Amino acid sequence: MGTFKVSDMTCGHCEKAIKSELAKGDPSIKVDVDLKSKIVKVENLTDDRVMFLLKEIGYTPEKVK
Repeated sequence: MGTFKVSDMTCGHCEKAIKSELAKGDPSIKVDVDLKSKIVKVENLTDDRVMFLLKEIGYTPEKVK
């Protein structure tokens, strides 16, 4: 599971957009978003792909170790 800090995620719309973009119709991809802590956790998608997709929709993610 990859964990990412997305500091510029500010509202419910951001949460929905991130979940939608990362899952893109693949039921094996699990996305958990904690808006309060600005943490996104993703299963079954490579860290590089998550970073790419989040940047594509305008966010500045940081990988959390």
